[in-house]
Amino acid sequence: MTEHQLTPATPRNRRKTQLLIILVALILGIPAGFLFARVIRVPMVKRLEDYQPAIITRIYDRNGVPFAEYSIQRRIVVTMRDISPFLVQAIIATEDADFYKHGGINPKAIVRAAINDLLAGKRVEGASTLTQQLAKQVFLTPEKNLRRKINEAFLAVDIEKNFTKNQIFELYANQAYLGHGAYGVEAASRLYFGKHAKDLTLPEAAMVGGLVRTPMRDSPINHPDAALKRRNHVLKRMLDAGYIKRPQYLQAVNTPVVLGTYKEEAPRVGAYFSEEIRQYIEHAPQYGVENLYQRGLKVYSTLDFRMQQAAEVSLQRGLRTFDHRRGFRKPARNLITEGIDPLTYKDPAWSNEPYQIDKLYPAVVLGVDTQGVTVRLNKEELSLGAPSYKWTGKQTMAGSLRRGDLVYVRNDEDAKTHKHTWMLDQLPQVQGAVVILDVKTGEIRALVGGYDFAISKFNRATQSRRQTGSSFKPFVYGAAFEKGLTPADTLFDAPIAIPVGNQIYAPKNYYGRYSGIVTIQRALELSINVPAVKTYMMIGGDKVVDFARRCGITSQLERYPSLALGAAGVSPIEMTAAYNTFVNQGVYVKPQYVRRITDQTGRVLEEHGPELSEAMSAQVAFELTHVMRGTVDRGTAYEAHTLAPPIAGKTGTTNAYTDAWFIGFSPEYTVSVWIGYDDPSRTLGGGATGAAVALPIWIDIFKQIDTMKLRTPRPEFDVPPGIVMAPMDLQSGRRGIGPCSRVITEAFIAGQEPDKDCSGATVAVSKLPYYLQRPFYQPKESEPTQAANDASAQSGEGAESPAPDVEGEPAPKESAPMPNVPPAPKPPPTSTSG
Repeated sequence: MTEHQLTPATPRNRRKTQLLIILVALILGIPAGFLFARVIRVPMVKRLEDYQPAIITRIYDRNGVPFAEYSIQRRIVVTMRDISPFLVQAIIATEDADFYKHGGINPKAIVRAAINDLLAGKRVEGASTLTQQLAKQVFLTPEKNLRRKINEAFLAVDIEKNFTKNQIFELYANQAYLGHGAYGVEAASRLYFGKHAKDLTLPEAAMVGGLVRTPMRDSPINHPDAALKRRNHVLKRMLDAGYIKRPQYLQAVNTPVVLGTYKEEAPRVGAYFSEEIRQYIEHAPQYGVENLYQRGLKVYSTLDFRMQQAAEVSLQRGLRTFDHRRGFRKPARNLITEGIDPLTYKDPAWSNEPYQIDKLYPAVVLGVDTQGVTVRLNKEELSLGAPSYKWTGKQTMAGSLRRGDLVYVRNDEDAKTHKHTWMLDQLPQVQGAVVILDVKTGEIRALVGGYDFAISKFNRATQSRRQTGSSFKPFVYGAAFEKGLTPADTLFDAPIAIPVGNQIYAPKNYYGRYSGIVTIQRALELSINVPAVKTYMMIGGDKVVDFARRCGITSQLERYPSLALGAAGVSPIEMTAAYNTFVNQGVYVKPQYVRRITDQTGRVLEEHGPELSEAMSAQVAFELTHVMRGTVDRGTAYEAHTLAPPIAGKTGTTNAYTDAWFIGFSPEYTVSVWIGYDDPSRTLGGGATGAAVALPIWIDIFKQIDTMKLRTPRPEFDVPPGIVMAPMDLQSGRRGIGPCSRVITEAFIAGQEPDKDCSGATVAVSKLPYYLQRPFYQPKESEPTQAANDASAQSGEGAESPAPDVEGEPAPKESAPMPNVPPAPKPPPTSTSG
């Protein structure tokens, strides 16, 4: 007996088959030969030696976790030793009991089938051998005519001459379609029973083997009764063929059908990321569509599955929270008005898969009363009480919902008790994007291009060009540091007028507040507008654009003063990579999606390492990094100060609140969050700053990173040689010695630290209204000084978002206009740092 307890074909059996063909040819004679010459078109069977069925291309995360796959046919190719003997026996007993005896065609089966068909008056039995079926599947079309049957027979004989029986069976087992998109016995075993083909039990093997002939009609998923009947028929054939004993048969037919889920199948995350890889492979000349969908490539990506999950969950949660603040919207669709019965409606999004936490599912309203809402989700009816729609601010949904409305529900889990509750929800209209980069390698650890890829495939992380707002300011100050300015240098913060052609550009601070003399450190951490525009004018647009280009920004940057405030559109992935240069000590690293690609055998087709270029000196990069740490410690991103240090970053908010950003980093990761509507003219609403909208999502992501212990807290970012840490007065920029307003530790390039101490005069000047500080300020070279007439201007720090009350300094508060404030006492003459 051979492997799988089957009898191999003997040379004598094959000679009988070949002699039969010769005998038939002699009887039919030359006329038949002339006919055959015009009918038969036998392909080259030798091609089977190199035949590769279409198999799945899989994408793996950096730790080897599969998360996406592409294929025309869902197939996993296995060898004979990876198939359960029970499954081999089930297929042969049912499809071709004489497989190991015939030489490609089975004359006895042909005669038997013909007699049975004649007696029944219709076709009731097939006579094709497994080899004939293989020939039909690989070489021929499914059409039924004499030419195809003759070709099929000749091909089968030729296949038998060139391949062993086990080779033929292996090809057949990997080629057969077994329902629900599964090709081959391995894919079917995973689909139906959640296990490998080699691990199937006898009843499981009989069920998979029984699917060969009519996979959808006998599907255990769609037709369990028919599947059970077919399984038991296969078991009877195995018993009759002698493959199993009667006790095995009786036990197997009485075994209930229990389906399973294969745990290693690709999780449904990272859709926007995997789409970028799909497009790369599809358009790369060395791969193309055929290799992507049929050749079973293995793509080892840079994505971290856990971080991707965290990014997707945080973004979706944050977008829903923001959307809830905008209030409940009545459903756009009612089934009854469309003539559809709410009790029989089937939504395309419904499936038999387990419900996921925090995922939105469409549901149909069946009833609304003062007690709550009843909805149908697939085959279940859910009762939604008042707590489920508390966020709407409504006591009852009567009047807001009616029978037939198509709404969304969400499976919520209590963080403490882990109790699940269904909540009424709505699909957010607002969108967002998240990018996470590994600082040193530039590898993309996570990328989210919108709320849900299934709803919108537009990738806002890579395809969208949105105004960056104040998040562009670090590039302005970075160019200034290269020219010799320092965080201690001061500028005069007051309404200004800048001629641009025949027009006047008059930038304003948030809330119309101006602080007078202000350091670059304070101006950046509070995101004050006027100092940034003045710095841009002093340095020059060419220098700023060049600096941004070296940081990796390729989007169009117009050289207007408004560029300093983020008027240009840049993609989130560009901004993330550009910020990454600051924490990476001035080295730009091109974002990477792929580490390596191999074929199905493991042969490496391409491999990638970091692509580096020097964007700025390590000293300038660290100065910027340290200045942006002040954004978290004292500025507009203060809400993030509770995270483990070191953390730095910058908020961004555009005019009319159309875009909200926060881009920040630790020594390990650079993370960006963008929020906005797809319509760039639609506002997020008053007060929707980067700190209020994007920062909470960023914090949520970092908290999850910390929970997963994916970064190491430390006191400070890596300090490069040539940097001096020195005390500095935050208000005046003077050395933090003597009577200062507020002393911080600042980073300076060696030799550029302040050399003048604080004095009582500098403190007194800083307390004056901005317009009374002007006599005590000496403008920098090229600093714009033309004042703008702004009657609404107020004194105070014009922060993009309210700054915290830290170290005794009061946070900026709304104050009444002060056009008629009486003059303050004139302080003694002094000079300010700068």
